[in-house]
Amino acid sequence: MSEPTDDAARPILIRGGHLLAPEDVGERDILVFGDRIAAVDRRLSAPTGLGRVDVIDARGMRVIPGLIDQHVHFLGGGDGDGPDGRVPELHLSDLSTAGVTTAVGLLGVDIEMKTLPMLLRKAHELDRQGLTTFIYTGAMRLPAPFITSSIRSDIILIEKVVGVKSAVAERLYPNRYPADFAQLAGEALQARAASGKAAIMHVHVGRLAEGLRPILDLVECGVAPYGLIVPTHVNRDPGMTPLFEQGMAYAKNGGVIDLTCCLGPQDGIPSGLDIVAGLERCREAGVPLANITLSTDANVAVPAWGQDGKPAGLRAVPPSILWRDIVRLMRHGAMAPSDALALATSNVARVLGLSRRKGRVRPGFDADLVLVDQDDRLDTVMARGRRLVRARRPLATGPFERQGERLPVEGLAVEGLAVEGMAVERSA
Repeated sequence: MSEPTDDAARPILIRGGHLLAPEDVGERDILVFGDRIAAVDRRLSAPTGLGRVDVIDARGMRVIPGLIDQHVHFLGGGDGDGPDGRVPELHLSDLSTAGVTTAVGLLGVDIEMKTLPMLLRKAHELDRQGLTTFIYTGAMRLPAPFITSSIRSDIILIEKVVGVKSAVAERLYPNRYPADFAQLAGEALQARAASGKAAIMHVHVGRLAEGLRPILDLVECGVAPYGLIVPTHVNRDPGMTPLFEQGMAYAKNGGVIDLTCCLGPQDGIPSGLDIVAGLERCREAGVPLANITLSTDANVAVPAWGQDGKPAGLRAVPPSILWRDIVRLMRHGAMAPSDALALATSNVARVLGLSRRKGRVRPGFDADLVLVDQDDRLDTVMARGRRLVRARRPLATGPFERQGERLPVEGLAVEGLAVEGMAVERSA
């Protein structure tokens, strides 16, 4: 295991980068001290009396907040595809090289072999290596599993638990019993009041015909406020389910919807709506951008396709598709960089209750920073004041992470943007 560089022991001055905070504020210097951003201004002087100051020349680069991914399978997903679909655990550099500095882990279909205590332990492992991590308690099943004595107590007592996962309209877990779903919402609301956390319900929405109907019933009858329930996987094909239209209406009324990067033809899932097309339809419908977030469903299994267009088994979704789709939105979605970035930074921080320390580049915020070169490649990644990636190579690795050759994942390239995928050992 390699450790992050000991940047946090001395000040760091980032000079001359074009800052997207995510708002476009132009050229700025950024002073990092410890794990926080100490100052942001046009021309900062290196502080005196503090010993050595590391200076990073960011001229010709953009500086952005570290990305926040609120839907990551730390332990591996794909359990619904049987033994061959059980994806291994994520490594530190899978996330750091993707520009992800804050991530929320959750369980998939399997809650027997992969458990909430295991998920919590993995979150602590990744946090110790330099990232900021959280988890959702619960799972797709209702009644929901928990770690302590209830969903409510998990959120109140365990610092890393920011909310609860559930599911609706899913063939394996349809959860059509309103009383169970209402009880879960009540526990989340009680936990919110007692802990001060966002305590959101992060709800997987499947392909069944009811779509968001169970969620809408809770909101419309007054059981749950719009800000409590965040449906994810909303960008499903409108020809198969009313979910996307329901989701746009939900967001226009004040709710938040989460679109999934891997859910679409770009990643071999024709039952999904591509992120660029989905955001364009949201804008045309007048959905407030502040009520939309992006996440990856990273480390879940999706179909792999050969060069001949035939099925070629399964592959794991890499966290790097979050940055890939932000770039695609800027290049092909006619979206301003600040707007595209907000979908995976400031918007997510607000939803998770982290907006006082995450999602923006401001004095007092965590020093989660990414330097992007002129070709939209992630050059340097800093998490809580420590450089985890420099010159596009990881400086730190996990305890059992093998440093093999990183191979591009088929289908992830974006017109000259080399997007790296999961670490793969090339066989001899």
